Amino acid sequence: MSRVFGEAADLLCGTRKTSGSGRVLDVGCGFGGFVDLMRTRGWDAEGVDPSQAVVDAARRNGRPVRLGTLEAFSADAGPYDAITMFYVLEHLPDPMGALRKSFDLLVPGGTLVMRVPHTTPIVRLLAPVGCGGELYDPPFHLYDFAPPVLQEMLRRVGFVDIRTFPGQPTVPSRPGPRLAASFFGAVATWLHTLTRGALLLPGVSKTTLARKPVR
Repeated sequence: MSRVFGEAADLLCGTRKTSGSGRVLDVGCGFGGFVDLMRTRGWDAEGVDPSQAVVDAARRNGRPVRLGTLEAFSADAGPYDAITMFYVLEHLPDPMGALRKSFDLLVPGGTLVMRVPHTTPIVRLLAPVGCGGELYDPPFHLYDFAPPVLQEMLRRVGFVDIRTFPGQPTVPSRPGPRLAASFFGAVATWLHTLTRGALLLPGVSKTTLARKPVR
């Protein structure tokens, strides 16, 4: 996830209109790698994760991570200048509820950054040969988001300036998946650049940014 984290950190630092840092919440933060990165960049960063074992490990490394879920957050926990979710939304039973809670917790002008998979095109491509169904990874992936669907969800919640792009790929540990991720990530970025953002390659994970209106 280091490439994904680094890109998101650069994007968030670039959204700051004034000098200094901001306050960021990483939802489903795992061991707190992104929290740690943002703290090294001067941000007041914290995370939340539902796994007690993961939270304990993060805390042993000095990372401020809460045990719990976004849904259980009180409005008093905010406001945040940014909220991030890396491969989280597809696991949540109520994704619209999570987007609404994120909207409520953000300051006016605050930024939401999400990275989600887009599995359905791959499953449809492999279905004729009897493969691909396992990519939904049931029961863990409850949803699969095409970019237009996710953008419409964000608009209905009230977000503006919504932008989706391929972004940096993950780097799997095994050689085969690592090669595939790098190749298709590069193709997706090339097509997106060549078409000036008009084409998003189906099947690859994508990053979406959205902003809460100032007023």
